[in-house]
Amino acid sequence: MLKNSLSLIRPPKLNPGDKVGVVSPAGPVNKKQLQNGLDVVSEMGFYPVVGKYVYSRSRFLAGTDSQRANDIMDMVRNPEIKAIFCARGGYGTNRVLEYLDAKVIRANAKIF
Repeated sequence: MLKNSLSLIRPPKLNPGDKVGVVSPAGPVNKKQLQNGLDVVSEMGFYPVVGKYVYSRSRFLAGTDSQRANDIMDMVRNPEIKAIFCARGGYGTNRVLEYLDAKVIRANAKIF
């Protein structure tokens, strides 16, 4: 039983035209810098979908812990999103873990 619950799940590969979610699980992002990154993702043939709280700010983070986790979970639950990219990581990322639903993530395997 334990072996099955920890077995590796390989999400499907990305294809041109796929939608990819963009979240910021830690600090806020600079809009111009993020736009440059979004342009690169688009040039690669993907359609970036920016999370609701990517541009939010709560002190030194991109929104509250629950907001940042909600962005991740919204992308996980959305069947149109085939992968999730982090606009920025770093300190604060570990603070969202308690808000994530591992069963939902496992049931909706995506490149992350």
